[in-house]
Amino acid sequence: MKRREFIGEACRFAVLCSSPLLLSTLQSCEDVNNESNDDFNNINEDTLEFNLEQSPFDKLKVVGGSIATQGNSFDSNGILLFRQSESIILAFSRRCTHAGATLNAFSNGSSRCSSHGSEFNLSGEPTKGPASSKLDQYIVEIVSNIIKVSKS
Repeated sequence: MKRREFIGEACRFAVLCSSPLLLSTLQSCEDVNNESNDDFNNINEDTLEFNLEQSPFDKLKVVGGSIATQGNSFDSNGILLFRQSESIILAFSRRCTHAGATLNAFSNGSSRCSSHGSEFNLSGEPTKGPASSKLDQYIVEIVSNIIKVSKS
């Protein structure tokens, strides 16, 4: 085998071997989580209201349902919402405590930062670094089909 043929074969082999890695990297950048289009009532800078009858918030009618809102005046990164039980909905900031990137909606009990891989559990605590501090958690009140989220 000549040198030129060897280099050509080696390049083809390198591209073939690196293709799965490249495809998985591109696939992991895709945000497949439920991000809302922010069809909510921003009462003031400290309180938001969501109607469970409106999409995508209707996903929160079911225990285990989760959505992530876009940034707003309440929280510039948006809010993570998770239906823990019939009477409890959890709300956290989507801001990763490591570098401020935006977190994905909860899936299988955790929320992941697509920037550096930190993961947070349903208590807002980091379970995988580099983040080391807890997410900001908000107060949630459920009245009929209306969810009120407030900072205090």
